[in-house]
Amino acid sequence: MPGEKEDSVNEQIYDEDDQETPEIEQSLVSSGDNQSNSTRWKVATILNNQQLREELMDYIELQMKAGPHPSCLVAVKQQFFGGQSPLARIPGEINSAPIIPIADMRGVDSSKYSKGERLMRCKLASLYRLVNLRGWNSTIKNHITARLSEDSMQSFLVNPYGLLYKEVTAGNLIKVDLEGRILDRGNTVLGVNQAGFSLHSAIYSARPDINCVIHIQTAETVAVSVLKKGFMQLTQDAVMGGVPCYLECEAAYLNSDTKEAIINSISDDCDIIFVRNHGLYACGPTLETAWSFAETAFIGCQQQMQMMKAGLDNLTYISEETITLVKNHMHADDINFGSEIMWEPGALEFEAEMRILDNKGFRTGYVYKAPAL
Repeated sequence: MPGEKEDSVNEQIYDEDDQETPEIEQSLVSSGDNQSNSTRWKVATILNNQQLREELMDYIELQMKAGPHPSCLVAVKQQFFGGQSPLARIPGEINSAPIIPIADMRGVDSSKYSKGERLMRCKLASLYRLVNLRGWNSTIKNHITARLSEDSMQSFLVNPYGLLYKEVTAGNLIKVDLEGRILDRGNTVLGVNQAGFSLHSAIYSARPDINCVIHIQTAETVAVSVLKKGFMQLTQDAVMGGVPCYLECEAAYLNSDTKEAIINSISDDCDIIFVRNHGLYACGPTLETAWSFAETAFIGCQQQMQMMKAGLDNLTYISEETITLVKNHMHADDINFGSEIMWEPGALEFEAEMRILDNKGFRTGYVYKAPAL
């Protein structure tokens, strides 16, 4: 009889991996009441066959590696196979929660913003995720800000104070004026760390050409900011990290006098600002350029702290002529690596980072210059 044959097959599958049956049956029973007992039993018996489970797992992995994947695939893998996909796991975090999409603005939420602001929100929120993946953030502290240059009045985007970097999205970024007063709260009820934004405000006031500021306060960057010799451009990465300058800033919050003093002390050619005992601030005319300066400067700080263990007398230094040559090459307009697309400084690297995030399922909302490579 057909029914007897089916039961016989089920018994054979059941017997091959009998020890795993209770766990999987319990998972299926607790998965919902809409499924019939018969359907749940069939699924359980199939999943208890090791060969079939491996084939299903291979299929899920193949589909997830193909690009941004539906959440149902992640749910299936977590429910029946345990853990998370390597594509959805953030390095250094144990049992991390599912990824929060970056481009979370839909319908009414997005209609109140211009296209330029929506794109900037997506890029800035993506930058927060990159910093988080690098491990450069400090819980809910520190900030990355961007100027909304298309506004008639000066306004800036900043993270809500209280969210981790991995929770920042395009929709919950807060719009503030130059003094840190909230103009648009986004979709969050949180506020802004005025003390943290005050130094960003001073930098923007001193440099109208700067449109993005990234604060990195890691052990390496703080260590270099403390050194009397400061940031020593000993390697190619350090040279490519931009022109350094230094600020003495003892107060956590800037009053009008200290803010004015800082504004007057920031030079016109400075790309990375080391605030004594407080880490570095990478600045750029675009978000992409600021990211490029931040990454290379951070690597330069790492290298410097390692090399200093050998003693300053054992280090060789790059000549000023070579440093000037490298910087001129970096900023040359005709250096485009033979590409058919004109890339601004840092844009090529940033687009590569966006591909990585999108392939991991972050849904950045980034508009690619080269969508098909």
